[in-house]
Amino acid sequence: MKIGFIAVLGTASLVASADAGVLGFAAFSRTASNGNVVVDLVVVTERASDRLLNVFNVNTSSTFIQQAGTATRGFKPDAASSTRSNTVDSFCTIGVEGGAPYEGQYYASGGTSADGGFSTGWTTPGTTIPANAGWFGSPPTLPDQLSESLANFTGDRANSSAAAAGGTFGVWVGHWVFAPGTTSAIISMTASVKDGLTSQVVTGSATGFQQIVPAPGALALLSFAGVASRRRRA
Repeated sequence: MKIGFIAVLGTASLVASADAGVLGFAAFSRTASNGNVVVDLVVVTERASDRLLNVFNVNTSSTFIQQAGTATRGFKPDAASSTRSNTVDSFCTIGVEGGAPYEGQYYASGGTSADGGFSTGWTTPGTTIPANAGWFGSPPTLPDQLSESLANFTGDRANSSAAAAGGTFGVWVGHWVFAPGTTSAIISMTASVKDGLTSQVVTGSATGFQQIVPAPGALALLSFAGVASRRRRA
């Protein structure tokens, strides 16, 4: 299975500056043994010291699989089961719990909290993400939000831009599980990263998306209408 991206970058490209912490997005997809389509979404950063603060203005037309039963917690990561090997439950995250794997497994950050846009579905069963929702790391000083090597991710990789394709570091932001045979999933968001070199905050925005018809067997995950950057002193 392959993932296809459409990425149209504006003239103010994030990669034009040497200290641009946000290089783009990458997705790692696979088909699980139960037939579900599993995608791990990553904000690609420039260096290991870059720290993802939050994602917001998230919009998607997709429907995700949530684990059935009383243990369902919506999109809030569950420290006991929200791992990259999970094939039955979708969840949001800002990085990895403790910043490193535990007994070889990568767990979603328990320090991930939802902003006010996540009015439903964060701690209750839900298969869709509310419009303009977001989530953030709390407190932002934990190691959870630091970038990690993208070699730790498995699956077919697709990138939102040439800069993202060349990136070797990133922060995990979502683990999406789709029904068997899913061939199209669209999501847009804005990501804020604290540059590990300059301590500035760099914001990369996916300003729009459109539904595209993927090639057979392809998963079209992210479609960008533009990218903009904004910097401020942290």
